[in-house]
Amino acid sequence: MTLTRISRLQQQIKPGQLFYITNLINVRYLTGFTGSNAALLVTEGDAIIATDSRYEIQVREQVPDLQPVIGRDFPGLLLSKVAKSEVLVEGSSLSVNSYQNLVATLDHEFVTTAGIVENLRIVKEESEVALIRTACEISTQAFMDVIKTVKAGQSEKHIRNALENRMRELGADDIAFESIVAAGSNSAIPHHEPTDKELQSGDFLKIDFGAKFDGYHADCTRTAVVGKPAEWQVELHSAVTKAQLAGRQTIRSEILFKDVEQAVNHSLIESGYREYFTHGLGHGVGLEIHEEPFFGRVETAKIAPNTVITIEPGAYLNNKGGVRVEDTIVVNSAGYQNLTNLTYELLEL
Repeated sequence: MTLTRISRLQQQIKPGQLFYITNLINVRYLTGFTGSNAALLVTEGDAIIATDSRYEIQVREQVPDLQPVIGRDFPGLLLSKVAKSEVLVEGSSLSVNSYQNLVATLDHEFVTTAGIVENLRIVKEESEVALIRTACEISTQAFMDVIKTVKAGQSEKHIRNALENRMRELGADDIAFESIVAAGSNSAIPHHEPTDKELQSGDFLKIDFGAKFDGYHADCTRTAVVGKPAEWQVELHSAVTKAQLAGRQTIRSEILFKDVEQAVNHSLIESGYREYFTHGLGHGVGLEIHEEPFFGRVETAKIAPNTVITIEPGAYLNNKGGVRVEDTIVVNSAGYQNLTNLTYELLEL
């Protein structure tokens, strides 16, 4: 795995260039190393990983294909003894001070880059899809277990804690992100932070959640109602569910991102709720919960096969309530596989 991924990166490097990688997620993707302190130097024909003495045993076990160097001064260890070169650095993961220090202390020409390794991560290997699928299965099973116990009088925090604990009990290494549990009018806030607010009869309950498994993430949202739903709640939930379905029915590899967005938008226009959809349609999922690719890309951007991405339209009525329906899917030439396979019915709790 390590040499294959590094080889793909080397194809992006011009002769004579070096690539100094400091983003730990990218280091992990390229090498499999999971320590909290590392850097990687990739040339057109070689790669060297640096970490500190705390991880000397770990790096030799996790990265047997590369010879590690051990110390704290990564630029010195990796860059001070090589001939003057053009060195690509990851602008998004270097502080201004760190970049200025590189320029001041080393005799290289440093060039900031963005998205080189991140774009390699878009197309998932089958082993990655398998890990994301496991994270999604843990997530959805935890949701089904917990949602059966939800009732009026429980707080948003209580439900969040129960869901996150259940994900861990089912084998999650951690939660993928801070779970969103939003009751009543709070459900109209797209990224609401759970509070002590207690569920009441007639409340929407929006839950955005996911597990993390072996470094890979899951992301799913469902919206339920406490007791019998009002007519407006049924209508709103139906509109968002139909819009999400329109997106799923449209998506496949090699289709334009904007075509999927147009299908979702057209559905929401028909139902009268487009103006209440206030965020992006979705994002890539993998070693990060939000990673490339994102909907809203350039007009000509197409979806690559084996892209893992979310489709998550919502509609939010201020001071009243909101609905979001979200799945993590893997895209293929026939359409997609749904990795978060939960019911789309408006659950009555």
